[in-house]
Amino acid sequence: MDTAETTTTTAYDTLKAQVLNSSGTVLTTLATYSNLNAAAGYTQRSFNLGAYAGKTVTIKFTGTEGSQRQTSFVIDDTALNVS
Repeated sequence: MDTAETTTTTAYDTLKAQVLNSSGTVLTTLATYSNLNAAAGYTQRSFNLGAYAGKTVTIKFTGTEGSQRQTSFVIDDTALNVS
């Protein structure tokens, strides 16, 4: 992710990764990233979803941009590995 934000203390822009059940209710928020997490290039992230084995869930990514400067959250090559 990259950002044009200049603050080092305020999260104006956020991206949440959440697990939802089949009714659309949020079961958990896996992570919340913000303009404060900006870094050059891509960063690989992984989450353990073992608690949801055998259940129908949706992984939802929600980005919110504030009214200040832009932040780009880039999601690429998502995968789900089961064992």
